Amino acid sequence: MNEQLFRELSAARALHVLSPEEEQTFSEALAAHPEWLPVADEDRETVARLSASIAEVAPPAGARTAMLDLIARTPQFEAPEPPSALGVADLAPVVDEPVRAPEPTLPPELLGADDDQDDAEESFTRSRRRAGWFGLAASVAVLLAIALALPVTGMLAPKDPVSIALQQVESSNDARTETVALADGGQATLHWSNSSQQAVFVAEGMRAAPADRDYELWIVRGDEPISLGVMRANNAGGAAVLAQGFEPGDALAVTVEDRGGSRSGLPTTDPIAVIASA
Repeated sequence: MNEQLFRELSAARALHVLSPEEEQTFSEALAAHPEWLPVADEDRETVARLSASIAEVAPPAGARTAMLDLIARTPQFEAPEPPSALGVADLAPVVDEPVRAPEPTLPPELLGADDDQDDAEESFTRSRRRAGWFGLAASVAVLLAIALALPVTGMLAPKDPVSIALQQVESSNDARTETVALADGGQATLHWSNSSQQAVFVAEGMRAAPADRDYELWIVRGDEPISLGVMRANNAGGAAVLAQGFEPGDALAVTVEDRGGSRSGLPTTDPIAVIASA
């Protein structure tokens, strides 16, 4: 046996898919080549690490219902009817088989080495196929476990950075919010976390800016305004902006600027909303 065949047999053994005959072949090969022991140890440790790296997760609440519904809608195979008593008409005609000459055989002393080699090669082929199928099944199981661990909404559409940051802020132990009313009847809320150093500005019921004008969002750090860019509300009056570079103690302000934002890089009007995080 060469080392490549031993490696394939070792990988299958680490996955516990060897037959008793293949186990015997593996043991004999390892006894004949003790220098291959690190290969078997490495395969066993790799499988152990893979199994330990996948945490158990509870399936989504709707998984069981969906599976039962699928089973209910899937046609089921009916059990075959028991065979009836055979009558004369049921008996197939007997056709005489031509007599064949016996196959020539070799003397026993010429058999053995070639047959053993053929059996070994066939055993390795079965082991290789079994390991391949097991690897495919393991990959599918890992992908299924990952899919079940993800929220359904996360699988339907990718999330934007603003939504991700908002979830991270809300899951922080020091998550805070502050809401102020806008002059046009809407409201603006700042979500922030000092520990994560992230903040998200969310507006609701905000009217569209006047023609040839835009809203611009600013971080105010002490007396220094830092532009976060133009902010436009959607048709429902909603807007959400990730405050890049937010630091604890910063305030956020909204001003009305020329189309495309302030040309000077500084606010040119009084803010219509100011929210402090201090």
